[in-house]
Amino acid sequence: MNSPLPDLLDAEDLPEAVLRAAVLDGELYPVGPCYRPVDLPPDAAARASALRSTASQARVLAGRTAAWVWGAAADPGEPLSAFVPSTAAVGHTSPLLGASIRVVRLRASDVMRLDGVPLTTPLRTAIDLLCAAAPSPARADRLGVHALLAIAGATAEDLLADLATRSRLVGRDRAIALAEALRADAFGVAA
Repeated sequence: MNSPLPDLLDAEDLPEAVLRAAVLDGELYPVGPCYRPVDLPPDAAARASALRSTASQARVLAGRTAAWVWGAAADPGEPLSAFVPSTAAVGHTSPLLGASIRVVRLRASDVMRLDGVPLTTPLRTAIDLLCAAAPSPARADRLGVHALLAIAGATAEDLLADLATRSRLVGRDRAIALAEALRADAFGVAA
């Protein structure tokens, strides 16, 4: 009796060559470093699960990587981005190849779990994208912030109100300026 395929497959389940051949045959599609059967739709929980190993040892998916999980970025970015809360009960986390990991202050309300994987909320992810943005963000980044605000059910005013409560956030002034432009619709989604 054949058992059904798991929702996500990786090289521990099948050899990489077999997984890639299944993509070519139209049986699987890539989800980050994993693969998913084509009869299962792509969703945030699957994208989060695909990055479960990045979010181990008190790490929280963040930045562009979290935006990808939420569906607000085309890819998870290189390197993958994760935070370790400054209150984490671990002295050190082991290094993770291909990931950028920073120790930051996170509020309990900044983190949620999708399929057991911790990541920043859509609003916190939008804040992090604005804090890291260039003075004139690319169109994809502007669209990502708009998408994250829609997912969070938030507005530019909500974003500014949250930023006003964060005095020690790196890039806060840049984020406020970009959020002001967003509120004035100068930030917009036009090219």
